[in-house]
Amino acid sequence: MAESNHALIPPFTGKRWLKILLRTCHLVGVAGVFSYALIGEAQVHYWFITIITGVGLLVLEALSNLVWFVQVRALVMYIKLVLLVAVFIYPQYAWHFFISMIILSGIISHAPSSVRYYSFLHFKKVKSIHDIKG
Repeated sequence: MAESNHALIPPFTGKRWLKILLRTCHLVGVAGVFSYALIGEAQVHYWFITIITGVGLLVLEALSNLVWFVQVRALVMYIKLVLLVAVFIYPQYAWHFFISMIILSGIISHAPSSVRYYSFLHFKKVKSIHDIKG
C-alpha cells in the first residue's frame, strides 16, 4: 500500500519490522492479561506490555495515514477499547470481553482489504485521502 502524503508519521526504514515486533509483544501481553480473566490474578507487567504496545501500534497506524480514523479497522479498535473499559466496570464478565476482543482482532486482521479499508463515513473503500475526493 502506498503511504498517504497526509501523514503525521512519514514512511521510514524498518517500519514494517517495528509493527511486527510491537504486534508480537502485544500478543504476549494479551495472553498474560487474558490469564487474568481465567484465574482472576492480574499481572501488572502483562497489562503494561499490552497497553504500551497497543498504543504504539495505534499511533503507528493512525498517524501514518489519517484516513485510518474512518476505516473499519479503526472502528474495530474503538469497539475493543470500549470492551477493555467494560472489563474494569464489569470484571465478572472479563472473560467474555477478552474473548470478544480476540475474535474481533482475528477477524479484522485477516479480513480482505475491501473490509479493513472500508470507510464507515464514505461508504466505500478508502486507502488514502485521494480516494475520498470525487
